[in-house]
Amino acid sequence: MGERATRPAITTFRGDWVQLARMMQQSWATNQEKSLRYTDEFLRSAFTYPGCSLELAPAVYSGNDLVAFVAGFPRNVRLYGHSVTLILNSFLTASLEVRRSGYGLMVWRSLIDRARAAGYEGTINFCVEGDEMNAMMPALARLFQLNTQRIYSIEYLNRFVRPAAMRAPTTTSSAEIEIFCELAAAIPDSVPLARTWTYAEAEWQCRGRSGVIAVSLLERDRRGMLTGYVAEAGAQPARVAIMEDLLWGNLDTAERATLLRRFLEAAAAYGCQSVSCPVLGYSSTETLTAAGFRRSKRILHTYLTLWNGQDPVPLSSIYVDVF
Repeated sequence: MGERATRPAITTFRGDWVQLARMMQQSWATNQEKSLRYTDEFLRSAFTYPGCSLELAPAVYSGNDLVAFVAGFPRNVRLYGHSVTLILNSFLTASLEVRRSGYGLMVWRSLIDRARAAGYEGTINFCVEGDEMNAMMPALARLFQLNTQRIYSIEYLNRFVRPAAMRAPTTTSSAEIEIFCELAAAIPDSVPLARTWTYAEAEWQCRGRSGVIAVSLLERDRRGMLTGYVAEAGAQPARVAIMEDLLWGNLDTAERATLLRRFLEAAAAYGCQSVSCPVLGYSSTETLTAAGFRRSKRILHTYLTLWNGQDPVPLSSIYVDVF
């Protein structure tokens, strides 16, 4: 009998962004639902978020070839009034050559272990309705004795825009970042899970990341902000703007429409052909539907795992970034 082949060991991602982007694009192209195409520039930028570390990016290599990857991104949230530190689990990928070989499961479990060892209190996973990982989540929770629960299902609002002539984006000022923090902190306590921000995190969100869009309306005592970023989607990639923070503040209906128009104009100036907004329940989307946004068929399920003594339960709304 021949010797049993040795499985590659789990290691830490080496920062080979081009190879990672290529593997993700090739693997995700076979998914039932259309996925975003993350470029190497976008992925590199994601790891410049304050507190990020490649130690929370377990990977598997076969020789010099990356064959499995997942990453965890630190997020501070308010959960039922308590401060909780979580890892947002994202970019789980196994190459086409090793799909169904268990490598994705290996790195996913490794990330859970690393997050616990680093002092985080739980993790958030997003799974697309119809994809394999979504079907596997209940089984994984039982296998690893985790209290993972589906806490929220996310629908999307989409709208087409006409790409405009490219122009340099306006840089968000320090004063606007301060206002962003104030607006985000004003998310009501009725939202049971809400992200909290440090200034450094808000600065990254508003002007430090790749493809950032941040627009504001600040007039006398009236203030509101919208943020998002530019990504690519489709086999022949088209640019899409993803909306993230809907911080209407104290703007009235007309002012909200003006603020949204500024976001759409900024997306068009980036060459985007569409804008997509996850519906999370923490903020009104009436301004979007009035501007022609319509619900898509895409549904993303949110799974929360905690090991701090709390038990996840279904929530009425959430305020956290989705990717």
